[in-house]
Amino acid sequence: MDFLQNLCKKILSVVAHTALTITGAFTMLLSLGGFLSGQLIGGGIVLLLGFAMTAIGTRSLWYPGYKEKQAEKKQLQNIKNTSLESGTAQPVTDFAQDSYQKAVSDFNALNGIIRQLQDQELAEQLKKMQGIALRMINYMKEHPDKISIADQFINYYQDRALSLSKQFLEFEQMELGTPEVNAIKIKTKRTLESFDEAYEAQFSRMLTDKMLEVESELKVAEQIMSDAGIQNTSQAHREAKSPEAAPQPSSSTPSSTPSGMELPDIMLKDNPFSIDHPFDIGEPADDYPCRDRQKSHRRPRGRFQK
Repeated sequence: MDFLQNLCKKILSVVAHTALTITGAFTMLLSLGGFLSGQLIGGGIVLLLGFAMTAIGTRSLWYPGYKEKQAEKKQLQNIKNTSLESGTAQPVTDFAQDSYQKAVSDFNALNGIIRQLQDQELAEQLKKMQGIALRMINYMKEHPDKISIADQFINYYQDRALSLSKQFLEFEQMELGTPEVNAIKIKTKRTLESFDEAYEAQFSRMLTDKMLEVESELKVAEQIMSDAGIQNTSQAHREAKSPEAAPQPSSSTPSSTPSGMELPDIMLKDNPFSIDHPFDIGEPADDYPCRDRQKSHRRPRGRFQK
């Protein structure tokens, strides 16, 4: 049923778009008659109307490509190179400023190379790397004192990524298909495949102090709650469900319940009494201490029973 509905919607959409395209084209032709007759305003209005109908009618042909290009431009947006400003009393050093400017410059240059690459596999890998680099550069801008930790990322990893990508683009533009050129291109792609992991490792190094600070705050919060007698319910629940925390039955203490019968927890916890032979469980009378069936009672009588 859903398939038929989707098929009908697609057919109606194609018919509607085709009708709009034909009507728009015919309207634009009519506008030429208006221009030839001297009615410039009327002809211009008819031309715009026909162009709008034609654009809407052919939307399914050009809109997906336009949307993809806009998304790519947004993803490969360049970073504006600005001067760093420290949020503390400590001034920004010349080394930090120069390193930041190099990181931004290499990032923008790599965006330009990605837009020109024909190899989509390499382009997608570089886009992934650029996403991590963008977050790192934004963090550098907010924390200039951490730029020295990212020196290896700035002066080696991103610098090498730019250099290798530029050489790959040059080989593409030469349009040479020799085995030597193809081997170099394949090796370049394999080398850059692991650069995103190197980027993440460098970013993690920059965040080491931040993670230690958060970890210290968490320990202090847990200690304060523990002193106040407050326990983390989620942690207690996990410990209760873990097999190691579950109490194991003692082998020296025999079970007071017969097999196949379970008693409520309230009867098992702190219960000074035990029931060796529960009533009405279908066991023969010979199993009871009282061997005389006439004198044995399987059910105790109530106060008002005779």
